[in-house]
Amino acid sequence: MNAWLQRMNPRERVLVVGGMLVAGLVLLYLLVAEPLWGRLEEERARLQSQKALLAWMQTSAVEVQQLRGSSTGTVDKTGKAPYLLLDAAVRTSGLPPPSRLEPRGQDGAAAQFEEVPFGRLVRMLANIERRGELSVVDVSITRRGLATVDASLTLSRVP
Repeated sequence: MNAWLQRMNPRERVLVVGGMLVAGLVLLYLLVAEPLWGRLEEERARLQSQKALLAWMQTSAVEVQQLRGSSTGTVDKTGKAPYLLLDAAVRTSGLPPPSRLEPRGQDGAAAQFEEVPFGRLVRMLANIERRGELSVVDVSITRRGLATVDASLTLSRVP
């Protein structure tokens, strides 16, 4: 390549070397700088989304605490199985049906939800606790969208 450049007159050499430098800088920008800036913008948007979700969760937590405080303590006297009580609570809450609903022994129930509104799920659990029919034993929640979650619930009959 050096011999090729040496055969050119000085003016052509300057143009070719300058073109190579510009091409190198363009490649550096396209392969390094642009992806980094794009990733930075994605992370900023993700952070804003998470801040909005956190603010919404904090207001929902206050609502849950208020609902928990207004518990009437009424216990189910019908003798229905816990999974039937949970199924009825899901229907009245307006949540989509769980992907899995099964009994856990004689006094428990488990449910698996996919992409359900977080606020409705929390209100349903608060209503179940307030009525005193079932008690939440275990909850696992994974964020799916801005206000939707996947959830795994285990509940048991209040003694």
